[in-house]
Amino acid sequence: MPVNRNRLTKDLTNIDLEDIVSSWQWLLRDLKEVVLITSLGDLFFVGLDGAIYWLQTDLGAFCKVADDTKKFHQYLEEDEKIDNWLLPALVDKLVNEGKVIKENEVYSYKKPPIFGGKYTLENIEPTDISLHFTFTGQICEQVKDLPDGTKVKNVILKPITEKGKK
Repeated sequence: MPVNRNRLTKDLTNIDLEDIVSSWQWLLRDLKEVVLITSLGDLFFVGLDGAIYWLQTDLGAFCKVADDTKKFHQYLEEDEKIDNWLLPALVDKLVNEGKVIKENEVYSYKKPPIFGGKYTLENIEPTDISLHFTFTGQICEQVKDLPDGTKVKNVILKPITEKGKK
């Protein structure tokens, strides 16, 4: 079955990329350019070395996936890479459940997997893209140095303001 790319990725044209990466600066110091945002709120970017990296916002981790943009675009033609990076089966299930995202939204977790949240339809909902990246970036930064299994009781988020308002 052909993959509907429009359903799996976001159009970068109308996204304030500086805004969405601002809460991830602690991890993305070598970010040169955003090349793709998935419907599930992950991000692929070009590093200063020219390689492509995948930021997994659910866990606060990134890894190198291609040596350059040409190779990355070749990988995006491979079913195995698409299945792993863009999770089309999960996105299709969400859409079939009536959870359709708008232009300014991505799918986000009610309880983030970094806190033990499950990768289930019930735990995923459409969320404003700016809110998703701000929330996951701040959460992941606060817990990045904690040992696995640490119980977290309180998380403090910086206030999110609308652009132009203070």
